Amino acid sequence: MKIDQIRRRVRDVLRMLVWLAPSGSAKNAALRRLGHRVHPSAIARPSLVWRVDELVLGPGSRLGRANVLKHLTSLALAADASIGRLNVISAHPVYKRLYSDGARLALDEHAKVTSHHHLDCSASVTIGAYSSLAGSGTTVLTHSVDLRRDAQVAHPIVLGRYCFVGTHCVLLGGAVLPDRSVLAAGSVLTRASSGEVPSGLWSGVPAAHRRPVDGAWFHRAGTHTRRVYVPASDTTVDDAF
Repeated sequence: MKIDQIRRRVRDVLRMLVWLAPSGSAKNAALRRLGHRVHPSAIARPSLVWRVDELVLGPGSRLGRANVLKHLTSLALAADASIGRLNVISAHPVYKRLYSDGARLALDEHAKVTSHHHLDCSASVTIGAYSSLAGSGTTVLTHSVDLRRDAQVAHPIVLGRYCFVGTHCVLLGGAVLPDRSVLAAGSVLTRASSGEVPSGLWSGVPAAHRRPVDGAWFHRAGTHTRRVYVPASDTTVDDAF
């Protein structure tokens, strides 16, 4: 084994051990010393992180506990973005090696991935500002088999700004959800066809465009919705969480 390979292996092991430690300023500082870009105000809960080359946690960002992150070229959370807990976020090493823009996950400012999701980032996955991969049990799958070529291939997946993905959805390689759009619970979003993809409500298997959508959620200025509507009294409670 070459010296450079040994050094990389040692660095990977040290990073993994530090990531398993409780969150705090000392952990953030240790991660910076090991080459990650972690803002002092970021929160990095204990997670299993293995062979993630570049990891960026911006100001006010959060990475929850018990996530599994492995074989990524880059994981980047912009300011106030967040990833919940018990997510599996990975790429196959072959795509990391062969795709110059593959094995990447990027969350723009105030974007959010909740908990219990599985993201295959063999090609890049981009989640736009103020968008939410919400609920639980959604699968983001960038790679598949090209039957015509008899070859495996991966295509990027893009969520625009102010998008909402409901629970138990499937997003396949090449899928695009435009700005200010909703993917209804249980839907399957397939590769975008050529031409402009309209914003609005998408639902079904495969998902099709149904109608325009709007509401206060699409114009909010924060990452999380902390208000609760009570139908029985037709009232909304602010800062309920």
